[in-house]
Amino acid sequence: MRFLSRAVSCAWALTAIFFVAGLTRADDSAVRQGTKLLEEGDRLADQGQFTEAVIRYKRAMEQLLPGLRKIPFKHEVKRDVTKRGNMKALILKEIEEDMTPEEFRANELAMKAFGLLPPDFNLKEALAQVYAEEVAAFYDPKTKTMHLIEEPKSDAKKSPTFLERLFGKKSDFDKDENKTVIAHELTHALADQHYDLDAMQAAVKKDDDRSLALDALIEGEATLAMFGAGMDDWKGDEITKMPAENVEFTFNLIAPFLPFMGGGKTLRGAPPIISESMIFPYFKGMVFCLKRTNAGGWAAIDELYKNPPLSTEQVLHPEKYGPKPDLPMAIDLGKLDPGLGWKEVGRNVLGEMQLAVMLKKHGGKAAAAGWDGDRYAVFEGPKNKLGLVWLSTWDTEDDAREFAQGYLGYQSTKVGNLGKPAKPIPDSVWRNLDDRLYVVQRRARDVAVVEGFSPQATFGLVEAAFRARQSEVKPAEPKPSSTKTDKATSSALVN
Repeated sequence: MRFLSRAVSCAWALTAIFFVAGLTRADDSAVRQGTKLLEEGDRLADQGQFTEAVIRYKRAMEQLLPGLRKIPFKHEVKRDVTKRGNMKALILKEIEEDMTPEEFRANELAMKAFGLLPPDFNLKEALAQVYAEEVAAFYDPKTKTMHLIEEPKSDAKKSPTFLERLFGKKSDFDKDENKTVIAHELTHALADQHYDLDAMQAAVKKDDDRSLALDALIEGEATLAMFGAGMDDWKGDEITKMPAENVEFTFNLIAPFLPFMGGGKTLRGAPPIISESMIFPYFKGMVFCLKRTNAGGWAAIDELYKNPPLSTEQVLHPEKYGPKPDLPMAIDLGKLDPGLGWKEVGRNVLGEMQLAVMLKKHGGKAAAAGWDGDRYAVFEGPKNKLGLVWLSTWDTEDDAREFAQGYLGYQSTKVGNLGKPAKPIPDSVWRNLDDRLYVVQRRARDVAVVEGFSPQATFGLVEAAFRARQSEVKPAEPKPSSTKTDKATSSALVN
């Protein structure tokens, strides 16, 4: 499920900030100047001059962050301040700019066909409300603008929201939190100036799994830099050496409780696919980035941007990204004919992360592991009925069998009244409900799922799915490094 192709910050911000160019190295003068500005900001905050405090923090981070992240700013980062009351309208506008109405509807209907959203669920309204309640700031790579949220004075004493609590918000103006928020946002701006986040996101727009993997890189890097700023690691050497395994262990312990830890009403009541897809890029993305920086420092992140992960499988299992990567299979379902009255609304990829969410009570991570690629097509038919044609391929026949059996259990729960398949479960299960067939069939390492069509159409669709063309996705060709600015640009930016 793809939400916004935006770099969204899970942190708190109150006011506008202005640009002052930073330095590339964490030399002593930059650290002294930056820490002095932080101290000035703290004093201003203690005096209740919050706007001036944030301006000092921004100026400080522009001196400190390039040394931590080890790349320079190239030009000014535009900023904007949006009142919390206007946030929902802004998010709706962002959604409409990010996806056409047809693309968004296809995304929503696909999630409903998979049973990840209730049939009457209004996805656009829910996403707008969740972001309006939870997001504190976001950087938009399309407009190159950092958006900060201004809270109404009446809300100043309210308890922190879920994502605010997640990153340590304690009070109406938390000095440490404001510093790390700015570090998070400026990291997005740095990445965008060097690697063009909008172009990268546009390139994977039609593959939800690959898009989510890219989000994990973008948010994982920013979260890592944010933690480094919180540690005063201005040379960027300590945070990159934090053992990835220890961080992953901690995140795994708290992950099941995150949606209930003080989130807004909409997020607490949202289907798991929404909350877990929002959390994934930050936690799993940070661990993925740490796995690389533990060995190669920040230069390894620059290499990731030149050759980003191709699937959430590579993010979840970083060992599948290395010199001999486990490349996903691209699947072309070809022409599909479900018969009269049916219209195809969209095709996409689900991927391991979303599979694990879907099968949480039917094998979960184990049933999703071994994923090697998938492609689905969703159709809308008579009386707004939904139909699904889906082919997945797996690393081994055992992986395919485990997934097929897990999905059969999930399908029974999703549809209801299908009856239980015979034991032992065969490789081909066809079930009929109201003259609509629900099929799960395995052939070697491939599994076809066809749901919601007439018996006559289903036979042809199953065969068409197994005829799908498969080819290994190739990594992007290495691009020339863009982490250096030319002399004219560099001299223009240094104070």
